[in-house]
Amino acid sequence: MSEVCIADELRLDAPIDVVWHAIADPAAHARWHPFVRAIAGTHELHEIRSCSVSFGRKDGTTKERCVERDEGARITWAIEEDSTGFGKMVSDWRSGFSLSQRDGATIVSAQSTFAPSNVLVRAMLPLIRRKFHQTQQAILRGLQEAVATPRPRGDLALQWRVGR
Repeated sequence: MSEVCIADELRLDAPIDVVWHAIADPAAHARWHPFVRAIAGTHELHEIRSCSVSFGRKDGTTKERCVERDEGARITWAIEEDSTGFGKMVSDWRSGFSLSQRDGATIVSAQSTFAPSNVLVRAMLPLIRRKFHQTQQAILRGLQEAVATPRPRGDLALQWRVGR
């Protein structure tokens, strides 16, 4: 079955090196990620990390191998084991982030790719896509909150006026 790619993007008003650190450092990553409770292992290329995760009322674990790491630009993990159940429905599941700079901001993209295991999973793709977008957007919001630079009150008020 053909590969499915789901991506979401967010513009962050933070330097790219700050955003990269929040993603690439396992301890920092676990602090802001809304679905990760803990990460054991490193985020180095070819290394395996184990994540304690929680989706709604469902707790689980994943084992993920870093399969792509371009310092400051991209990191991708292959999900090799998943106790939450989704891994049984798909093959070649990968998830990661890419970063770029544009107009003084950092653009972060969260991507997930996988191949549905069977026709039933393919039929469920509209629901799966919607859930993945919701999840990735929540992840990006968590990252945004983690790297946000506190602004003086006057700046925030000005930002709101200008933004209307």
